Formats: sequence, structure tokens, C-alpha cells
Amino acid sequence: MSISLAERDRLEAAFDAAQRKTHAPIAGVLAHASESWDAEFLLGACLLALLTPLPLLVFTDLSAHRIYIAQLLVAIVAAVIGALPQVRRLLIPKRARESAGHRAALAQFVLRGLDHSGCGVLVYVSLAEHYIRIVPAEDAERAIPRERWQEVVDEALGPLAAGETAAALEKLADRCADLLAGSFPPDPSWRPPQRHRFHVI
Repeated sequence: MSISLAERDRLEAAFDAAQRKTHAPIAGVLAHASESWDAEFLLGACLLALLTPLPLLVFTDLSAHRIYIAQLLVAIVAAVIGALPQVRRLLIPKRARESAGHRAALAQFVLRGLDHSGCGVLVYVSLAEHYIRIVPAEDAERAIPRERWQEVVDEALGPLAAGETAAALEKLADRCADLLAGSFPPDPSWRPPQRHRFHVI
């Protein structure tokens, strides 16, 4: 489930409000998927289609024409079913999904310039994998135990699984700001860069 334009504006405001609690930069990224598995599922559909004629040749008297039609139908049906997000979540191993989410989160962390911030934090959410990761920069990682970040993630997983994507992201932004405020309080003289803090990719 994606988010509407109104929800996107609401989330931009939520990340702005979170940013006012701390001078540590906070950015949020909502991805439709961490990685495209299209090639793997298309290959699987083709393999199923290639294997289809064997049992039909051995156990039936179907003509070559009908076997060819059966191959095409198997390829089409397998490709359509493999495109369903629910099916992909069932067929792709959890470790592979988490690994893809981890790589994508680290890439976005660098892309948003948070690797140079020292104390910045990226909030990454992937809808296809139902995956959340908080990536803190070095100073933030030293100041706040990993268990605290995991608590924030765990709190947001429920709303995300229930399809309440905007609510999950709002909670993530607010809780991250609360954690960061203790070690990196707001500085009246510091002004964060004037750019979007919430991104949809």
C-alpha cells in the first residue's frame, strides 16, 4: 500500500517537526521495494513453462499444438502470480528480503548525505518487504544503544503491517527525534539545510 499526496505532505511536516527537537539531521525514505525481483520471478516462470511439456508428453496424448498452448498458459499464469507482492513475500526467503533492505537503507543513507553528518539518522521503510531500518551515523550510534533503535522499529512494525504506513512513519520520526534530543539537543544557532526530509522512491 502506497501513500497519498496528502499523507506525503503530512509526513514531510512530521519530519520537520521531529527535526526541531534535535540538531541531528533526520531523513525518511519510503521505498515501494528494496530490490526488484522481476528477473528472478520471470526466470522461474520460464523454467516452469520449459518443464511443462515433459509430463504432458509422458502421461497424455495431447497434440504438439495443445502442449504449446499449455506452455504459454503456464508461463503467463506463473508470471502474473509471481508479480503479486503477497506471493513474493512468501517465496522470497526472509534473510534475502532483510539483506536487500539493509543494502538499500545503507545506499539511501549515503545518498542523503547523512554519512557526513556525524549524528544524523535515516529512517528507511520498504513496503514490499514490510521492512524498517534505522541507520544512525557514528556519533548517534555511539550515543544511543542499538537496542533503543530496535525498540522504535518494533513499535512501528505493527502499524506498518496493518497498512497504516503514514502512522508508522510519523511514529518513527517522532521517536527518533526523542532519542536524539537527549544527546543532540536543538541548537538555536544551527539551521538544517532547507530541503525535503521525507522521500518516496
